[in-house]
Amino acid sequence: NPSTMYGTSQFGSFVKTNNGGLNINGVAQPEGKGGQNNWNWVVPFEQDPITQDVIYSAFDEIYKSIDGGNSWVSISQNFAEDIDHFKVAPTNNNFMYLAIDGAFWYTINGGGIWTQSSLSLGGGRINSIAVHPTDPSKVAIATTNSNKVYVSTDNGLFWTPILWDLPSFSAQAVEWQNNGKDGLYVGMNYGVYYTDNDLGNTWTLFNNGLPNVRINELEINTADNKIYAATYGRGLWRSSLYDQTLNVNDFQFDDLSMYPNPANNELNLNWNNLDVV
Repeated sequence: NPSTMYGTSQFGSFVKTNNGGLNINGVAQPEGKGGQNNWNWVVPFEQDPITQDVIYSAFDEIYKSIDGGNSWVSISQNFAEDIDHFKVAPTNNNFMYLAIDGAFWYTINGGGIWTQSSLSLGGGRINSIAVHPTDPSKVAIATTNSNKVYVSTDNGLFWTPILWDLPSFSAQAVEWQNNGKDGLYVGMNYGVYYTDNDLGNTWTLFNNGLPNVRINELEINTADNKIYAATYGRGLWRSSLYDQTLNVNDFQFDDLSMYPNPANNELNLNWNNLDVV
């Protein structure tokens, strides 16, 4: 229902509209979780990708509401620390993932049992979690560890670093693309990079037009087939998704000519031995 939307502000305050934004009302926090300065500045909040009116919030426990925020119930143990990131698999809402500093936890039964991963980041932190768009067991994380990006195919039990040729910046955000070849974007302190199965063990710069600024979050909107990059201090940026058939090198004018000149109804451009009418 596109008329129902949720919003959050600092320390886990929630708002909701049922009429596309004409009226905005506060949503009660889970019992005992009110008040400022007790929680992360950004408290993770998610809508269920499958079931209407189901939402989640992550304080020091994961809370679930099945009535749009009117009531909440805990679906995890108390982790005794603020949860930094929380995600629900888009194709199976029993698969959920969370991060606290450098620790990673997962459940495959809707929160009945949470298991901690063996992941060791050597004091590093997890900055972002992305769940694969078609495989609920496949997860990517961006970290402050020297290996930058890790991928797991077994719910986070074991991890493979995919640093490859990434530059020596911190990985801030990750996002999968549903293109049938495991397309993966990473936003860093400077710029966005992309890889997929066709590119092999390498990353390609996906940065044309972006300022040199930290990329805090990446999200793909499947309605307009665009990727959005939230930056630290330079606003929100949008781009078409990666397309291997288009490359910035294709638009370098090594040999440009235009004819006829003057023209009436048609103008021909020829560059790099490619004719365009």
